[in-house]
Parts: sequence; structure tokens; C-alpha cells
Amino acid sequence: MPLLLALSLLTLALLGPHSTADATMVKCRGDQGSVVYQDEPCKPGMELRNFDTDPATVSVVPGSPVAATPAPPAAQRTRAALVARRAPEQKLSSGKAAERRFIRTGMSESEVIRRIGKPEVDARSSRKQGKDGKHWSYLPAAGDPDTITTLTIVGGLVANVERKVVR
Repeated sequence: MPLLLALSLLTLALLGPHSTADATMVKCRGDQGSVVYQDEPCKPGMELRNFDTDPATVSVVPGSPVAATPAPPAAQRTRAALVARRAPEQKLSSGKAAERRFIRTGMSESEVIRRIGKPEVDARSSRKQGKDGKHWSYLPAAGDPDTITTLTIVGGLVANVERKVVR
């Protein structure tokens, strides 16, 4: 009898409440065209996606990690400290100037920043952003001497690369 009781309790524990790891996730059409995510089946004809049978894909865009540095309290900031924050002779370039020649049309903004760093000059068109886009310029540096590289970025992608030799 005790063995039968122990076996019954074990069966009940295994078949009892299910964990959330077994939960399903479905995307359903809600009222007035909205989208609802829920863990129970949708009403008939309202299911948009079942994540158990059609799992979501994940895209990973490479980027550079950004180290968080705590800002000094506002009371300690002075005009001299704000002016001395970056001396004019310091360059914004990350030292990857030799990589500029490998920038090509079709690259994303994040890939450009990852490869060659942020631009020294970031100009936006006075017209709408969608037409002319952004114009990023990289000034001559040790790895790319006597050359100004200008990128035109439209819709998050490099649309034009222009390199000018200056002396």
C-alpha cells in the first residue's frame, strides 16, 4: 500500500501543474486589427503565428561595446572643466584610418562606425533627410594621409563614397 501511494503521488507530481518552459506563444489578430501575443490558442481564424511551430528568427548586428563612465555631479562641473574636456588637438578618429579604403556602398551605418569609428564631421542636408541623407567626413589621419573621405548615408546605408586627395 505505501508503494502504491508513493507511486500515485509521484505520478500526480509529474502530470500536475506544467512549468512555463512548456508554455506556448501565439500571435493573434485582436479587435480592430491589433496584434495580441498570448499563451493560449487563438480564436478560430485569428492566429497570425504559432511560435512553437514557426519560431522567430533573430538578427544580430555587430557593434562596438560602449564603456559606461559615471558623469560627475552637476555641482562639480565648472566652465573650465567643460572647456578642458577635449583639447582641440585630439582627434575623434579611433585610429582605424587605414580601413577607410574598404568602405563601400551598401554598408550600414553601424558597420562603418565599427570599422573606422565616428566621423569628424557629421553634416545633414538642409532638405528632407530621405533625399540627400547624411554626409559624414573623415579628415586626413596617419593611416590615411592627405585624403578626405566623405560618405553619403541614405536610409541607414552608405549610398556614395567619395575620396579627395588634399595637399
